[in-house]
Amino acid sequence: MKTLIAEKIIHKNEIRIKLTYEYNTEINNFIKKIRGRKWSKSLKSWHLPYKQENWKQLKTLCEKHNVKLLNKNYGKSTSNIIQNKSNNNMLPEVQKSVSEFKQFMTEKRFSPNTIKTYLNSVNKFFEYYPTKMPDEISLNDIRNFNTEYVIKNNLSISYQNQLINALKTFYQKVYNKNLNINLLERPVKQKQLPDVLSQQEVKQIITSIKNIKHKTIISLIYSAGLRRSELINFKIKDIDSERKTIKISQSKGNKDRYVGLSEKILLMLRQYYKEYRPEKWLFEGAGGKQYSPSSIRSIFERAKKDAGISKKITLHGLRHSYATHLHEKGIDIRVIQELLGHNSIKTTEIYTHISKKRINDIRSPLDDLDI
Repeated sequence: MKTLIAEKIIHKNEIRIKLTYEYNTEINNFIKKIRGRKWSKSLKSWHLPYKQENWKQLKTLCEKHNVKLLNKNYGKSTSNIIQNKSNNNMLPEVQKSVSEFKQFMTEKRFSPNTIKTYLNSVNKFFEYYPTKMPDEISLNDIRNFNTEYVIKNNLSISYQNQLINALKTFYQKVYNKNLNINLLERPVKQKQLPDVLSQQEVKQIITSIKNIKHKTIISLIYSAGLRRSELINFKIKDIDSERKTIKISQSKGNKDRYVGLSEKILLMLRQYYKEYRPEKWLFEGAGGKQYSPSSIRSIFERAKKDAGISKKITLHGLRHSYATHLHEKGIDIRVIQELLGHNSIKTTEIYTHISKKRINDIRSPLDDLDI
């Protein structure tokens, strides 16, 4: 009797079913009937999406072709694979808990990005343990997931921290389990300095843009050190041309703040408004909806290319550049903290490490040598 071994693995950041067997044309042919199957050169085997429907189809095909199916993860048969799971590979009880988690975050007014990030992290975690109820999860389970999924797949430190934060919120605020996630070791933070543009490079980028709407968007982000989400959420009423201020409402951390309105930006905004006549959002997309984040990123990337800027810098680099240029002009770091909306001065102090003013104040000892 032919044997097919099925094994749950992580491959390219996805949970898959790896299939191992002695080469057999009949097995090859029925595997090709399963949706989502892929051949991996590195694994030298077929692998499938880790879904209940695939387990069922695999089992049916094995029985039909007289092939013994062994489940490496659960023992000598597939009987331990829990039935009645949805396509997203989670038990109904887990789905209910995750749904309650989403409702909790929505009621607490978590930002849409935080809700999306936390839900993705919790979903991915429970998909890794498809047969476990939430109250069966231990700290060791979380450590194993961290080792076998996060670290093994070289996922980022920020993802690892997001996962811990998401599970901590889920268990402390929704599931009420006595699971002390604070005992988990957090990764050592990378101390990376952000890349910034010179003022000349910013000028090159802005002047390369011919469309007034696109030019105003990029100019406004730099002129006030804005996050992309802040610009997208601007309404016409947030611009106060009399007081020369811009109101940023319910930004990161659900905080409001004011920043100055540049004279040049005001002229651009008037020219833009005359041409586009937005009704609600300051910058509107198709059908009067909010402008899309990806569209703003595309504007910046295209302008950077047209300006001949080869630096590997993202749209958020305009915010970093704004803060750095302010520091180089001698603006107090605490004022910059307020303008950026940072909770902690430590977050803002990073700009003192990349400011040209601070660096150029240091005279190299080589210059003291008579050479």
